[in-house]
Amino acid sequence: MTANKTMMYMYSIKFKNIFALIVLSLFFGACSISAPNSQKEPRALYTYYFGGIEDMQVDAAVDMLDRLGYAGIATGARSEAERTRLSEYYKWSDKKENDFEVVSAMMAHRFDKYGFSDADHRAAIDRMAGKEGSLWLWVRDAKPNGSVTDEKVEAFIRGILEYAVSKGVKVILYPHYNTYFPTTEDALALVEKINHPSLGVAINLCHELMSDKGGLAALKQTFERAKGRISTVIISGAQITLDRTSVTTMNASTIKSLDDSSYDLRPFMRLIKDSGFEGPVGFINFKLPNPEDYLKRTIKRWKELCEEVGLYESLKI
Repeated sequence: MTANKTMMYMYSIKFKNIFALIVLSLFFGACSISAPNSQKEPRALYTYYFGGIEDMQVDAAVDMLDRLGYAGIATGARSEAERTRLSEYYKWSDKKENDFEVVSAMMAHRFDKYGFSDADHRAAIDRMAGKEGSLWLWVRDAKPNGSVTDEKVEAFIRGILEYAVSKGVKVILYPHYNTYFPTTEDALALVEKINHPSLGVAINLCHELMSDKGGLAALKQTFERAKGRISTVIISGAQITLDRTSVTTMNASTIKSLDDSSYDLRPFMRLIKDSGFEGPVGFINFKLPNPEDYLKRTIKRWKELCEEVGLYESLKI
């Protein structure tokens, strides 16, 4: 082989090696970039069926929420009309191929109005059988006269849970200001006592605030005590100082779009991050006007807050 041919051969080998190294570096570089990015999706956010959404057709509501980037909805199930709407949401969830989730059906129960009948709960559970989602339950003794006792409430909830389990539906005890379980810690006592894997508890920021449990120390204690039992977490914008003139003004003080919050939401979101809860987070929109507007502003702020505190979707391999 002549000297020129030898040199050309060596250059050819060198070029091939360099090219191979470039290809490999690009491949591994792409892998190293794609893995962290997959961890940086903001935690999924869903909302409730009210705040103007209840006045929309289901298809229009789903299209709006999907377009704005919401993961799903929590909807009512008390009346037959609400349960029919629940079924419609499930149909649209199927059409969206699980890009839109029916997170829950919810039901307030006033003992002075419904007694201890769980007929509506069972009807809702029947609609949910074989579907994703859970039944949110809160109860209220509006006119305490001694007829509603802890023992009766426990038996009532156990009966609903037993029926739900038979249908493959989970139950979440939902703390709500001015009800039998106003805070997460109040509800947690019964959840721990029943101690069933299909029964969890919710942490709802607005109701913790209304119940004077919205300080950072109190919230830390709530998340710590509820760890392992948390099935739902709800957020909303709020004022730093609540207007306690009435329940209406308290609601208005603690249920705002996230961008309209003077209350710093980041510590609450860091508690979510550290709690081990990996599900979507709910945004409560009770009585907020113009859903297209407040939902657009809220999801924008939500993504910013997730970036600030590092609250992302968990990496699933």
